[in-house]
Amino acid sequence: MMKQTIAGAVLAGGQSRRFGRPKAFALHEGAPFFTWSVAALDPIADELYIVSHPSLIDEFRRQTDIPVLLDVERCRGCGPLAGLYTVMEQSRADWVFVLPCDMPYMRREVAERLASYIDPTFDAIVPLHGGRPEPLVALYHRRLRSVIAELLDAGERRMISLIDRARVRWVDAEQLAADSDVWRNVNTEEEYR
Repeated sequence: MMKQTIAGAVLAGGQSRRFGRPKAFALHEGAPFFTWSVAALDPIADELYIVSHPSLIDEFRRQTDIPVLLDVERCRGCGPLAGLYTVMEQSRADWVFVLPCDMPYMRREVAERLASYIDPTFDAIVPLHGGRPEPLVALYHRRLRSVIAELLDAGERRMISLIDRARVRWVDAEQLAADSDVWRNVNTEEEYR
């Protein structure tokens, strides 16, 4: 079997309404949140992208040389599903590994373990954390691109709608990380403190 290529996609296009400011640039141990997601994906990704919002592009470009993408026009502002689709439009990689910018506790070895479950007979590799899917810390095969386009065209934005239409290889989160903190995402200033 040929080596499967991976595009890493840091999703940083949300409005951060509950947080009150762009989460991507909040600091964790002295480094912006988004850099922790980049560091987790970098060792396994053949290419890296940040998918963001027009209002954040300039700040990203000041802070990193990683390509920053805006959602393709037809689905701009339609959430993580649009971000995933945008990277699939940009990249020729076999898989896209998505990771949100607000999970500063995620670690490289967790991403490496998840990527080790890649199997081209599946469309998606998704962790189950506490019995619930983690669709924003997952790998999606590029063959799902047309399915995502159909969902977006129908006004469907939920990642779970994609998972419902994919052959999913579920991976127990406990096999990926003993420390459940890696799954924490920061939504509010209270969680941040």
